[in-house]
Amino acid sequence: MDFSRMPEHFRQRLEELAAEPPLETVRLFLGTEFDDDGGLDQIRARFTREAQYNIRSHQRDLWALERVIADPPAEPGALSRLVAWDANWVLDDPSDAGALAFLREVAKMLREVIEAAPPAAERWSEWPPAGL
Repeated sequence: MDFSRMPEHFRQRLEELAAEPPLETVRLFLGTEFDDDGGLDQIRARFTREAQYNIRSHQRDLWALERVIADPPAEPGALSRLVAWDANWVLDDPSDAGALAFLREVAKMLREVIEAAPPAAERWSEWPPAGL
């Protein structure tokens, strides 16, 4: 994608999104997409519906999740608070280890949704986009 042809305000917003720390991206993702009422099956169904036409936000969220999983916050309780407060999700194991397992499950679900998206769905060739 030639970002030089993109309107300045769109390019600037993409730069802001790409510069956002992964933990903040995950926090926003969990806070807007999860609740304890629906269950993972309903969340997967919603992600799958969205992926029929656009997977760009899924790609960004997966990228951030993978970074947080690979390098979790050092502060004890940070991951458990992330899941309990930001996702409003009750885990059987509310420890950081339980939260990490939950985040891995969410990343796996997003990866599967992205892989199953139709070729016509809008997507990034990579996230963060090169050439910004």
